[in-house]
Amino acid sequence: MPAMPSSPDSAQWTLAWTSRPASDLAFGEPVGVPRTGHTGRVWAIATAVVDGRPVAVSGGNDRTLRLWDLPSGRQIGRPFTGSGDYDHVESLATTVLDGRPVAVFAGGNNGIVRVCDLTSGRQVGEPFKGHTDWVTAVATTVVDGRPVGVSGGNDKTVRMWDLRSGEQIGEPFKGHTKWVTAIATTEVDGRPVAISGGHDRTLRMWDLRSGRRIGKPLRGHTYVVELIVTTVLDGLPVAISTGRDDGTVRLWDLRSREQIGEPFSGDTGFVRAVATTVLDGRPVAVSGGIDGKIRIWDLESRRQIGKPLTGHTDHVRAVATTVVDGRPVAVTGSDDYTVRMWDLSSGRQADESPGRHTGYVSSVATTVLDGRSVAVTGGYDETVRVWDLPTGEPVGDPLTGHTDTVTAVATALVDGRPTAVTGASDKAVRVWDLSSGTQTGGPFTGHTETVSMAAVLECDGRPVALTVTQDGTLGLLDLTTGRSAGISEHHEAVRNLAIGDQPTAITAGDGSDQVKLWDLATGNALGELPTGDAGAVAIATVNGRPIAATTDHQTVRVWDVTTRRRIGSDLHFPKPVLDVAISADGHVIVCFDRDIAVFER
Repeated sequence: MPAMPSSPDSAQWTLAWTSRPASDLAFGEPVGVPRTGHTGRVWAIATAVVDGRPVAVSGGNDRTLRLWDLPSGRQIGRPFTGSGDYDHVESLATTVLDGRPVAVFAGGNNGIVRVCDLTSGRQVGEPFKGHTDWVTAVATTVVDGRPVGVSGGNDKTVRMWDLRSGEQIGEPFKGHTKWVTAIATTEVDGRPVAISGGHDRTLRMWDLRSGRRIGKPLRGHTYVVELIVTTVLDGLPVAISTGRDDGTVRLWDLRSREQIGEPFSGDTGFVRAVATTVLDGRPVAVSGGIDGKIRIWDLESRRQIGKPLTGHTDHVRAVATTVVDGRPVAVTGSDDYTVRMWDLSSGRQADESPGRHTGYVSSVATTVLDGRSVAVTGGYDETVRVWDLPTGEPVGDPLTGHTDTVTAVATALVDGRPTAVTGASDKAVRVWDLSSGTQTGGPFTGHTETVSMAAVLECDGRPVALTVTQDGTLGLLDLTTGRSAGISEHHEAVRNLAIGDQPTAITAGDGSDQVKLWDLATGNALGELPTGDAGAVAIATVNGRPIAATTDHQTVRVWDVTTRRRIGSDLHFPKPVLDVAISADGHVIVCFDRDIAVFER
């Protein structure tokens, strides 16, 4: 068949939703709000109660404050952006001002501290001005019935502010010889005090009534004091501090101003964030660091409780704790742009971030579940997940069973029920009932290599799964009976394959630049798409029109199969594209890196 012109159809694709910040993608305009919210690193987190509901407040490199409803995990309202004259939100704390929950925050090199009303989302009063350099730490407390904020910064000072008037209270507290990086507040023997730490490797205590330093500096850290939190241990007021490069977590008696025991032991690395709470009646600390893991520590024994909690894919910069529905939880923020909530009793993530696997997403297929279009994805985290395409929300819990990377996903109706067929690097094929979220077949273990592709077709009126392994072996599985319908050798390895419903198939060969179209009824080739090399392929019939999608490294192209013309412009991605699918209603679903993007016309 002669080659056809490949000039694109003029109608363009638009982004419906993505799990990655939309600003990272080089196409279209986002429809709705990205599911992860922040478009930069999350630097600071605090918790509060707003309108009777527990919430988290987060801030970061995108210069916004965002409010999250903890029971549902949803963002509340629009982000607070202020006047935009600060580079980022580096530190924040929450308190109650005249009966209204507020956040006190700072960031940028202009030395300004701000207050935001968490109910209205508006700035309270004028910014607090006094610092002459970056403000890197803030805390709140009450002194003689007056709500105050305490801040520290690169001008080596600690300052106290009247949150009602915005005026600085007294003179700056001076004593640190280098930048101040951490501040916490508490009471010691009825006196309101602040504890500050910094680049001079010391902790210093300040009497907030008199404005005077209490005793000598607390020494022990061998590098920058990154963070300080306070709690009460057996009636004793204590501080917990972390060191930036010395990787230690230390406990301090605030009455005697002495270190309690040895630093916490464990593979902590660079600890960036700590918070305290009570777990099963015992005081604990929750820490996060550059390895992306969350650790829970028993403060009495100074031992780690259980294994580290994993899920973040980059540095953890912020940790806060609260109680949700009677459960102690931790809320964390990370350089992976996500805010996550953890159930500390079970040690599990309490709110899987919508649209995110915990490893690379390697395969995707689509189907209809309860009348709604859904995507089914598999990934390096060994799970299969189902997503509602209109909303991007996960449907049910992840499907688990594979013991290695899920490398292939296909969908079909079996006895009227939506079904997924998955293959993996564990060489097994599994069959899942998507309505119940249970495995209904397998594992089928006849393959001797990684199952790299899967597709479903009808053979003599029965649904059959076609699987392909890395060595080019083809397998057929009768989905009604669960029996193998034959395995054969392919004379040339097939890199990728997809089957349409007309019936048509599209294949991409390994070692050649050919993307071929096939008539499955006759076995004859229908021709080639002028796309060159392709990594992944997909085909579907949309409104009676067969369309195909092909990938080339970080690019996706969509084609009209009949005319061989491209539909819309090429779609470009910041990371390599791993798989692509087309839904019956015309959505194009793309998996790249750890993320998913969905397009519509």
